[in-house]
Amino acid sequence: MLTEQALWLTLANAFLPPTRPEVYAAFRDNLVDDLADICDELHIDAGADLAAIDEAMKQFPTQESLLVDYAHLFLQPPTPATLNLARYVDGSANGPCVDAIENACHAAGIEMSDSLHDLPDHAAMQMETLACLLGEAQPAVSATDFAQICLFGALPRFAATIAATSPASPYAPLARIAARSIVRHGVAPDTEEQKRQRHAERRADTTLGVWRHCTSCDKAFAREKEIAIMTKALAQAGLPATHLTLCPDCRDALQGFFKRSIK
Repeated sequence: MLTEQALWLTLANAFLPPTRPEVYAAFRDNLVDDLADICDELHIDAGADLAAIDEAMKQFPTQESLLVDYAHLFLQPPTPATLNLARYVDGSANGPCVDAIENACHAAGIEMSDSLHDLPDHAAMQMETLACLLGEAQPAVSATDFAQICLFGALPRFAATIAATSPASPYAPLARIAARSIVRHGVAPDTEEQKRQRHAERRADTTLGVWRHCTSCDKAFAREKEIAIMTKALAQAGLPATHLTLCPDCRDALQGFFKRSIK
């Protein structure tokens, strides 16, 4: 867990703008070796992309040259790529994905730093938040649940966008490593039994849809659209539908009363 925490902290720092000499120096001198050790321990196949970062950095021998590349990709409109990852999920800014990220951070007691002056869906902010959750024994929001809000769906698209527009940038292989690393927080496909169980739970959830309430006990017992279908079918068969005003329990009790009365 601590190793994966180090992974996301390293990636978060790597996606910050290289505006300070020490940030550029860490990117140039330490990033590949640090990621190689981490990925090796986590069994993440990143060898080709790490070599690509090393090769790409030969084209950016100064802090200014890397900052120009960063700005071209992520800052200067029209930006070929955006670090606000919710846009790869929602297709727009300030959509439900951003709200979900804010809600998760609030629930986990994580406050966004003002230093970056950006929305909470910024790649570096999300990666750092994921690292924080990985470092807690019993977080209020699990790391996987947080990753599923945005990172899991967005990072592959983010990586593909950079690769398509600026394949020679060191941020292209860096984004691919991030996309490959988030796969561990994917949710296993549902089994048929899980799907049936969830369907049954939804059918029984009286907060979903408009429900018919029993005229005797006032219990919700069927959705109105289901009652409408049954009423139509009974009418076509020439049968009454008055019993559909009662829930099954009250209908059974009423039938029992009539049987006793007849005897």
